[in-house]
Amino acid sequence: MLSEDWYRNFAELSQVEREGFDYSVRATRRASRIAIIAPHGGGIEPGTSELARAIAGWSYSCYTFEGLKKSGNELLHITSTLFDEPKCISLVQSSYSVLALHGYQGQQSITYVGGADGKLQAQLKQSLDAAGFEVRPAPAGVSGSQPHNVCNRGMSGAGAQLELTEALRLSMFRGLKRQERKYSTRLFHDYVDAVRKALAAASK
Repeated sequence: MLSEDWYRNFAELSQVEREGFDYSVRATRRASRIAIIAPHGGGIEPGTSELARAIAGWSYSCYTFEGLKKSGNELLHITSTLFDEPKCISLVQSSYSVLALHGYQGQQSITYVGGADGKLQAQLKQSLDAAGFEVRPAPAGVSGSQPHNVCNRGMSGAGAQLELTEALRLSMFRGLKRQERKYSTRLFHDYVDAVRKALAAASK
């Protein structure tokens, strides 16, 4: 458990927080081998759930856990190695591979790529770099390489995760507040297209 996490698992969270008021859960199954997830969406790591849904489109299964509080959404963060919301785990375990979207601190527009799937990581790095985005290997603390990380709990045992800095996410929307995130920029769509190209290439 990370020091900043208030809840150790979903059971603890759900005893205190109210679904539909404090948080929301959305899971969509599609006939795909890949699931796109944002376990810290909404107000927790703003912009990640919007990206996950756009990347999934009509092609991939999608899961989002979103903080809905007016403030204090960081309390809803359950670290990825402990994230066990039942709908997420069910979707992930029925998918061959998983791509997780996360928010990271930083005033430079950078994507940190992690996970245990080396092939998918390489495709993501190549595609995002070709689209003009700065990409770096994920720092040790958010490497996403642990077997229990939710991105690695698909049938293959290896997925990937993207950690987008605050500066990068801010450039994709009018702002990071809930109403502002309804308005995305061209950069948002360029990013989505680049990730979808990587997923298509990795699936071949």
